Amino acid sequence: MGTSSEAAEESENSPHALRPHRLDDVSFGMLCSTGERLRATHALLDAEYSRRLLLLRVLVDEVTARPAAVGDLAPAREAWDLLARAQRQRPEAVHRLLMDPQTGLWAAHVLRRLRGSQDADAPLWSDVGQLHALAAAGAVLAGVDFRIQVPSRDGAVLLPCLGRAQSVAREPWGVAEVGAQNGTARVRPQGDGPVVTVPKDATQDGPGWTGMRRLSVSHHELTLTLTIDDLARYPVIAGTSGPDRLDATALRHWRRVLDRAWALLVEDHRESAEALAAGLFSLVPLPPAERFRPRSASASEAFGCVMLSAPHAQVTDDEAAVELAVTLVHEFRHTLLNGLMHLTPLADDCPDLFHAPWRDDPRPLSGVLHGAFAFSGVARFWRDRCARDSGSARERARFEFALWRRESRATLETLHAHPALTETGRRLVRALLADIRSWDAEPVPETTLLLAERAATHQRAAWRAHHLVPDEAAVRSVADSWLRGTPPPLAVTEETGGDVVTDPAGCRLDAYAHLVRLRITDPHAFAEAREGGPRPKDVISADLAYVAGDSDAAAALYAEETSRPAAWGGLGLLFGQPPELLRAVSQEITRTSGQTPPPSELARWLVHTWDDDGAHRGSGSMSQSARCSQSTA
Repeated sequence: MGTSSEAAEESENSPHALRPHRLDDVSFGMLCSTGERLRATHALLDAEYSRRLLLLRVLVDEVTARPAAVGDLAPAREAWDLLARAQRQRPEAVHRLLMDPQTGLWAAHVLRRLRGSQDADAPLWSDVGQLHALAAAGAVLAGVDFRIQVPSRDGAVLLPCLGRAQSVAREPWGVAEVGAQNGTARVRPQGDGPVVTVPKDATQDGPGWTGMRRLSVSHHELTLTLTIDDLARYPVIAGTSGPDRLDATALRHWRRVLDRAWALLVEDHRESAEALAAGLFSLVPLPPAERFRPRSASASEAFGCVMLSAPHAQVTDDEAAVELAVTLVHEFRHTLLNGLMHLTPLADDCPDLFHAPWRDDPRPLSGVLHGAFAFSGVARFWRDRCARDSGSARERARFEFALWRRESRATLETLHAHPALTETGRRLVRALLADIRSWDAEPVPETTLLLAERAATHQRAAWRAHHLVPDEAAVRSVADSWLRGTPPPLAVTEETGGDVVTDPAGCRLDAYAHLVRLRITDPHAFAEAREGGPRPKDVISADLAYVAGDSDAAAALYAEETSRPAAWGGLGLLFGQPPELLRAVSQEITRTSGQTPPPSELARWLVHTWDDDGAHRGSGSMSQSARCSQSTA
């Protein structure tokens, strides 16, 4: 982000010397890896702290130039000066406050509002006034005597890193006074509401006070401490609602699974654990997700924060620990790359959309790069588990390693040659590729490699059926040939081109991989699903038959389910045809003739081969390219 020269100068009232920051070559080299390293993490943390200070100074300067932006609150400089007093008294506490992920989200949100690029329901002064709440929180943490007015929302005052004071007042946007004297802090609402005393241990609840709780887990002298941020005002993902407050039972569940996951990371993935202990600050809890499909997210402005779904209550402790551990590694790698991208661009603007094998939706170049960085680390995690686990856990680890090694490598090889990458982006991709290629000789059973290959191609085929729209002229030509009773046109032997048009209904396209995990981990549940029992969401009988190895049954069943685009993906995969072409041609024939062609018959016709002397040799297989053309939608 560009800053004014004033913002880059050190002020005697500044909490810190404001300065730009760069990564040294050693730290950058460590970051360009499938592993997580403590030195690289510390370097990014230093850079992020400098960036936060610059953001705050720019914000204060812009608000000072627009006095009306604070409403009836004190001028922004007074809040800044209070924060500076707190920093001089207890610098480590203010450092933690400024590095809190909510501080980053808030600062970015307010700057966008000040510059007119984002709207919000809250009055501008209420969002700007969180600077005053930040200063108040810093003063409380530092033990400074003070008094300052801060914004309230629905009668609640949120003090970052401390907690929330709730009065009986319920006005949507109000003002309260926060003050401290002799080590006791109080929140005094506007009007006649009761005064709320902040407990000495602010993480604890008290009358009118909801504490910002923390979970701390230790193993072999390495500790991870996470704020359980279920009071967040600024969402990690824009447009989503805030988390619900965890009850005591849910909090105990989180503590138990986090303790086991941390022990696993410390014992078996020590370097990663050291980096996570330094760079993870908060966890925004999400409700439990489907088995094998944990929900997680992170954001560029929330360095050190991870949104995570609670581990499924019905899985074993061992499975829950591994799932949580790999998800923490996955999201932490997103955090690391976000930190790097704050320092230097990795790619220029690119209009293209791409297939990303870990996502259901088409992704921009930067999103694919993010995923490749994260999942190369996921592949490394499962590689390590292959050597440490046994039984079905080892079989699962081998499958995950084979799948994500394959998918990360394929995606990185596509990115490697992309002209939009900057030199730094190319260095990153080259280094990741070198790591992954060094694993080529890692022994994985042939049956596992085959499962990984089928899982990858099945997801890709389902993605294409949902999101890729083939060239209209090619579709009409093929449909006309069918209606005339002639062989498919020669043009079908090549890729038919087309646009990516995002289909919001394209969800849970990882059905094959999901079922492989179920068959490995819980064969009884897989057998029950085949026999008509409970099955994972959006899994159909054809998917179960295909994973079970019955390709003939799978083809017949996919043909019965072609109201679902993903079924065309399975059908196209089994017949070696582009699924988007099959689907589009079927729709064109139906539109033109009023008769829907039998899907299997249409697929067999498309693989029709003339005799050896003829020019036509069939329709060719699906492309495995990860890149697709830009959508015009």
